[in-house]
Amino acid sequence: MSAPAARAPRSALAPLTHDDPESLGDFRLLARLGSGGMGTVYLARSAGGRTAALKTVHARIAADTSFRTRFRLESDAARVIGDRYGARVFAADALAATPWLATEYVIGPQLDEAVRLGGPLPERCVRALGADLARALGQLHGSDVVHRDLKPSNIMVTAAGPKVIDFGIARALGDERLTGTGTAAGTPAYMSPEQAGGLEHSPAGDVFALAGVLVFAAAGHGPFGGGQAADLLYRVRYAQPDLSGVPAGLAPLLARCLVKDPAQRPTTAELAELLAPEGGSFADGLPQPVLADIARRSAAVWQEPPPRLAAPAEEATSVADGGGMSRRRLLAVGGATAGGVALAAGGGLWALLGGRDRGKDKGKDKAADGKQPTSQSPPDPLWKADMAHPLVGGHPLRVGGMLVTVVGVATHGISPQDGTYMTDFFKLEDTWRFATDGKALYAVRDAAAADKALAVVARSAENGREQDPLVRLPAYDGTDVLNQILGVDGDTVFLCARSAGSGQWSVLAASLKTGKELWRQPTAAPSKDAVELKHPTAVRAQAVRGGVLLWQRAEQGDALRVSLHDAGSGAERWTASLSAPGATPFLPATDESHVYLGAETVQALRLTDGRPAWSFGEGRDVGRVVGQRRYGIPTVRDGVVYVVEGTRGIVALDARTGGLRWAESAPEGTDPLRDIAPVVTAKHVYSMDAAGLRAVDSRSHRAVWRYETKADVLTPDPQAKQLYLREQRALIALPVL
Repeated sequence: MSAPAARAPRSALAPLTHDDPESLGDFRLLARLGSGGMGTVYLARSAGGRTAALKTVHARIAADTSFRTRFRLESDAARVIGDRYGARVFAADALAATPWLATEYVIGPQLDEAVRLGGPLPERCVRALGADLARALGQLHGSDVVHRDLKPSNIMVTAAGPKVIDFGIARALGDERLTGTGTAAGTPAYMSPEQAGGLEHSPAGDVFALAGVLVFAAAGHGPFGGGQAADLLYRVRYAQPDLSGVPAGLAPLLARCLVKDPAQRPTTAELAELLAPEGGSFADGLPQPVLADIARRSAAVWQEPPPRLAAPAEEATSVADGGGMSRRRLLAVGGATAGGVALAAGGGLWALLGGRDRGKDKGKDKAADGKQPTSQSPPDPLWKADMAHPLVGGHPLRVGGMLVTVVGVATHGISPQDGTYMTDFFKLEDTWRFATDGKALYAVRDAAAADKALAVVARSAENGREQDPLVRLPAYDGTDVLNQILGVDGDTVFLCARSAGSGQWSVLAASLKTGKELWRQPTAAPSKDAVELKHPTAVRAQAVRGGVLLWQRAEQGDALRVSLHDAGSGAERWTASLSAPGATPFLPATDESHVYLGAETVQALRLTDGRPAWSFGEGRDVGRVVGQRRYGIPTVRDGVVYVVEGTRGIVALDARTGGLRWAESAPEGTDPLRDIAPVVTAKHVYSMDAAGLRAVDSRSHRAVWRYETKADVLTPDPQAKQLYLREQRALIALPVL
C-alpha cells in the first residue's frame, strides 16, 4: 500500500463518506486524509485526545493472506524504527475484517512535495536529512529488518526532522516467504541493483536507495531518471547515476553509495558520520514555502472536521421503505463489528490463580469429529493478538502493570487491561536474555556493547531503553549471545555466562545493589548444536526455602539435573537426576517442603536433602504411552499436586504423602499433553490436550468445556485473572472462570 499511513493532507481534509465506520478500535474517525486502490487513511482521535493517522485496507485485498502478513510486518517495522525517526504506532489490528494501523499524525509534506514546493534543498539541509535517515535505517538494520522501498514519497519533512513511513514491504533479513528470490519488489527508480535483479536486498541496498533519495533532495531529480519500469530497472543495474545538480561536496560520497557492488558501499553509521559529523540543523535549512506548508498543516489538525457525506438517495430510500438496513450497509456494519478485536499481546507469571464466577452456562457442546462432549461452551476470548513470527515456547511475563512478550522483531510492553501497545524493548527478541521479579524488567546488556563486559541493565517501562548497568562483570564475555539471565530474587540476579579468559561457563549470582559478583559455580558449556543454532540449553533458577534451586538438561540423553545451592556462597547442597523425556519445566512446582517432578513417576524431593519423600505411579496403568514421559509437569496448590497421568487425564495427589485424592473421569481418546503444566484455580484445573484447552471441574472431576486451539504454551496471569494461550502465530487471552 502507498505511504500515507502517517502523512498530513495534501490539501483540506476530505469528509467521511456515509459508509465509512464511526470508529476503529479506540479511535473515532474525523475525516479522510486520502484514499486509493489499496485502502483509505483517516484522521482519527482517541478518547484521550490523541490525534492519529489511521490506515485501513480494502476488504478485497485483506482477503489475501500474504497481504495480511505484510500488513502485520509493517506495524512491527514501524515500532522498531520508533518515534524519533518514524511515526509512533499507537495500535493496530491485522486480524480485523478491515485491518487497520493507527500511528502518530506526522505534520509535514512528503519529501517529493517539499521539493516541488521549495525546490532542491540546500546542501546543509540535505546533509542533516541524510544523516538522520541513515541513523533511522541503522536502527532498523540493528533489529535485522530492511526497508526495501525507501523513496521521497516515503519520507515526511517535519519541523523536528525527517521521518520514515510506509513499511509495507519491509521484512526480516533472509525472509524469502513473502517476496522470494527472483522477484523484484519496490519502486524501480530507487531500487538497488541487487533488488532490481530479484536478489537478496541487504542493508547495503537500503544505503543505495538512501543515496538516490538524497540526489533527488539536492538536485530535484532521481539518479536514474524516469520512464518505463523496464528501462529504469536496466539503468539501475547497468548505468552510471546522474549526479548533475548535486553540490560538489556531496557528489563523491553519494557516488560511493551508488556503486553496483554492495560490499563497496558505506554502512549507515559511516554514512551518517560523513554527512554530518557534528549533527546538523534540519528545519533551519528548509525553504520558506516548506515551513509555511508545515504551519498550515499544523493548524488544520484542530479545525472542525467537515461533516459526513449523506448516503446516496437510492440507498437511503431502500432503508426507509424496507424498514431495515440495505445489504451494503449491513455488510459495512458487520465488517466494523468484526474489526473490534484489539491487537494485543500479554502474559503472566507461573502462578496459581484464584477462581471467579462469570455468569450462567452458555449451553452444551455436541460430540463431533471424535471430540469428547462437554457440558458447557467455552468462554469467548478476551482478545487475540497476531504474532509476526512463529515462536515455540517462551512464556509472556507480567512486569508490574505491563505484559511483556516477544512479538516479531521486538519485545513489546502491552496493557493487560485492554491489550493496547505501551512500549518496545528492542534487541530483546531472545527470551533467555531477559527476566523479571514481577516489578521490573532486567536484561543481559546488548552483546554489541563497546566494553565487552557482561552487564545487567534494567529496561525502562517508559521507552523500553537500556538504563545504566546495575551489574558490570569484566571477568565474563558479554559478547556471547548464549549468556543467560536465569532470574531475579530481591537484590540478587542469577546468570549463566562464559568467562572472558578461559571460556569456562558458570552459573553465578550478583548483587543489584553493589553490582558485584556474589558467587559462581562451574557448569557445562553449551552443546555444539546449541552454539550452531545460537539457542542455549535451558538453565533455570528459582529461589526457594533453603537456597537457590537450579535445574537443567544433561548435555546428552533425557536426564534432568536438579540441584540446590546455598544462597550466600553458591555451594551445592544436593543434586538429583532423573530421566524425564520432554520439555524442561519453565518453573518447578515447589512449596515450603518439596520440589515436585513428573517423569516415569511423580516424585516429591525434600528441599532439605534432595531425597525422595514419596513417589506415585509405579506400576499404574496410565494408558498408551510410548517413548514419552508417563507423568507430566506438575502444579501444586494448597497442599495438592496436580499432574497429567499418561493418556488418562488429571490426577490430584496429597502433597505431603503422595496419596491419590481424585482422578479425572476422562473418556477414551482425550490425549492430554504432558509437557504443559496444568493451571489450577479454586474450581477448575485447566489442562491442554491434542484438541485444545480443557477446563476440568474440581468437584465432578470431568471436563466441562474445551476451547479448541493448537497452543503449545499455557500461562496464567493471577493479577488479571486471565489465561494466555500461545499458538505458533497468535497469543489468546481467556478469562478464568
